[in-house]
Amino acid sequence: MRAIVASAYGGTDVLSCREVARPVPAPDQFLLKVAACGVCGHDLLARTGAFPLSKPPFVMGHEIAGVVVEVGALITRFKLGDRVAVTQRISCGNCAPCRAGRDNVCVSGAGFYGEAISGGYGDFVVASPRNAVHIPDHIPLHIAALLSCAIGTGFHALRRAALALGDTVVVTGASGGVGIHTVKLASLMGVKVIAISSSSGKTQMLREAGAAHVVIPGADFSFHEQVRDLTNGEGADAVMEITGRPTFKSSLRSVRAGGRVVLIGNVDPGSVPLNPAWLILKEIDLIGSGHATLEDLRRVVGMVASGLISPIIAATLPRDAAVAAHQLVEARGTAGRVVLLHDGPQ
Repeated sequence: MRAIVASAYGGTDVLSCREVARPVPAPDQFLLKVAACGVCGHDLLARTGAFPLSKPPFVMGHEIAGVVVEVGALITRFKLGDRVAVTQRISCGNCAPCRAGRDNVCVSGAGFYGEAISGGYGDFVVASPRNAVHIPDHIPLHIAALLSCAIGTGFHALRRAALALGDTVVVTGASGGVGIHTVKLASLMGVKVIAISSSSGKTQMLREAGAAHVVIPGADFSFHEQVRDLTNGEGADAVMEITGRPTFKSSLRSVRAGGRVVLIGNVDPGSVPLNPAWLILKEIDLIGSGHATLEDLRRVVGMVASGLISPIIAATLPRDAAVAAHQLVEARGTAGRVVLLHDGPQ
């Protein structure tokens, strides 16, 4: 099959289109012809070597939707021609996290796309009933590709934040693919959203997505004073920390006593300074949040199918224009998700 391959760690020059081996589904898997694949900040970090499990040469891409073209002997719930979106990881279904419904942190399954599994920048990927959801005909597949990561990640994080009607939540990196959909979801939940964005040009879009307030931090990425002013000095009930290290310090200072900071992303990998006294004296919960579970994806598909939430696409590009797509995401000039389109029906 043809695929965009990262031949080494580095800049966009390490990406090229070449012929690679077509994945072979196991008896309990099926093969998808990829229709579309989102381009995530995770992809950029993988390309530069931030995730050592992605070993060159590798095919990245974990935001995938496509059509079933081959089924293993043990497959009964999926058939040829089915339209499908997948979560980022094929789980085992048997380990302790899987049995607890936390298949997104499975410890012994087939693995993560772009790492142990060839990803959606290729013509085909393997999938499993444990990570796949049927997509209704009225949802285009380039939209379906976004449902697990760009929307499901925020949905999962908001569930872990245990927010209540009328609470206030801060969303950092609010204009990115995960961020803007987290704003939409939180607003849909009846939560007051304070969106943090580096670009004043995205203020109107964030307000239209449901943000009650938009804060543009300074060069030091500080915004906690504005958050406190907007919350009568108390601080927010929770912070959805999507940016990571650059904003982490201000996120901690933005949350009220007894509040939560949910760590979702980290655009600048590395350690952050943390004074334990701040967490102890204010009883702040630090909560890690990964990608969507299979159940999260099912619920997101239902919300999109019913029109409760509309995904935001910043740009669509042909799959072979992956270099341009990475450059577009790196420039951080877009709001929403960049999507690579493969040949075939959408």
